[in-house]
Amino acid sequence: MKQKIILSLAPTSGAGPGNGNPLTPEAIARDVIASVNQGATVVHLHARSERGILTSDLAMFNRSVSLVKASRDFILEASTGGLSSMSPDERALPVSNPHAELGSLNIGSLNFGDSVYSNSLPDVRHWIQCMVKAAVKPSLEVFDTGHLMTALDLLQQGLVQAPCNFSFIFGVQWGMPWDPELLQWLVRRLPEGSRWGVILVGSSGFASHLRAASLGASFLRVGFEDSRDLGDRLAGNNASLVSALREELEENGYTIARVDQARDILGIVNGGCDISR
Repeated sequence: MKQKIILSLAPTSGAGPGNGNPLTPEAIARDVIASVNQGATVVHLHARSERGILTSDLAMFNRSVSLVKASRDFILEASTGGLSSMSPDERALPVSNPHAELGSLNIGSLNFGDSVYSNSLPDVRHWIQCMVKAAVKPSLEVFDTGHLMTALDLLQQGLVQAPCNFSFIFGVQWGMPWDPELLQWLVRRLPEGSRWGVILVGSSGFASHLRAASLGASFLRVGFEDSRDLGDRLAGNNASLVSALREELEENGYTIARVDQARDILGIVNGGCDISR
């Protein structure tokens, strides 16, 4: 029997207005609610301004979360991604939202195009402690192979505790290119019991998502932050991406995890987590 798949959504890119991107709290909430109705259970959110720019102002972020929570249950994955120019404390602010159950944790630095995306180890350790304080479980984001080695060292130090959730990110310029053999190399090095999924930046259609599912992915992410490309057209909203991926998965014999099942798969305990204290 094939594994249950968690559908994760990252609804807002940094591209700003003019591309169908939901930007206001109300627009984001409408799109997220429609996506949850189509099977999304995890929602990855950054604190952004109405222009789509990353910010330390949580007003819009908190408003979006409250609007969705008033209507639907979902798992909030608060992003500590931010901008390299922000302070570590500013980047950690989203995990302070009382609804946050997961927090994206960038494990290392890398080139993003012509810029350097800075995630120093002292900052990574700081974000872990912020998540511990907030009882938020980290999602270990791996943009390159060396980041996995760093994550395994954090585990060995006891800063994070197995079993962990790993997000393998493919398609960022100068990060890892999508390659099923590379994914298998990464998965073979995970501690027993780890859960993992993929983020496919710039993907066209869902062939790579389905390949990752066949290799054992617990979760798959879609959304305007990653790609609007449905293969034959551009999605008009995030819900259409979730719906299309769900249909592809179900046609291939997978079932979609409900939100309570997703919490169980991801190791979220009573709205908290099992990270080291």
